[in-house]
Amino acid sequence: MKKKLLQSFMLVLVLILIACSNKDSEGTAEEVSEGISKATVINNVLEKTITSYKAKTEATVVGSSKNEELETTFTMDMVVQKEPFLIYFSEVYPEDMTKGYIDIDSEYYNFNNSERWYKISELDMDEKQELIKDGYFLGDFKKLLEFEDIFELQYREDEYILIAKVNDSSDKKSLAFVTDYVENTMKMELETKHLKAKINKFKYTLIFNKDFLLKSSNIIANIDLYEEIGNSNLVLNSDTVYSDVNNVNNLVVPEEISRNAIIKEEL
Repeated sequence: MKKKLLQSFMLVLVLILIACSNKDSEGTAEEVSEGISKATVINNVLEKTITSYKAKTEATVVGSSKNEELETTFTMDMVVQKEPFLIYFSEVYPEDMTKGYIDIDSEYYNFNNSERWYKISELDMDEKQELIKDGYFLGDFKKLLEFEDIFELQYREDEYILIAKVNDSSDKKSLAFVTDYVENTMKMELETKHLKAKINKFKYTLIFNKDFLLKSSNIIANIDLYEEIGNSNLVLNSDTVYSDVNNVNNLVVPEEISRNAIIKEEL
């Protein structure tokens, strides 16, 4: 199985679906007793303006196909700033490490802590504008409204917890929440026109503080993928913790990187 398949799966679910949480909420949370509804929680979340944040993700992925099985771990540290738009990330796999800055005009990458940084322009302006508009992850919160009924609301120690559990026998609307997004996004990531997904298990947990700001989230998933080059199964357990929400200030690309980076059309 190609490493790109594993990376794509993790990045799609971790970055776009906001994966993370260092706790499994099942069995430890109590039903909300204050009378607040799911709609109220979700609306309060959507009303929050997110201008910056830090995130730390840890994930394990086991991928298997007809002739190969591969297990890998993945960690990512991110800092996101909306104005001026800038993302810093550091992602680590067992065999390599990548650091980078993404601003509105350029992208800078460093591999395995070498002395060289490379400058490219890979994301088009429209895509970057979407990142800016949605605060890099708020676009997916908006999906919660559309699929509000598949989430269970729980409460623990001044935390609001939204949990969605989906499997192959779930109702069509619940399955659509996962399968449509996985299929459409991974088609682009894997550069394939025909891709189908079967959701064997998918548990998505979002934890918010009493002010309705995201603290963490968790994804546990078992998904079968069917594409032209063959079929594969991917199992993900991913945790992300968010901090310094709206408190990141003056994030910039270091001058020595922007001045000395080697220009390339692509990496």
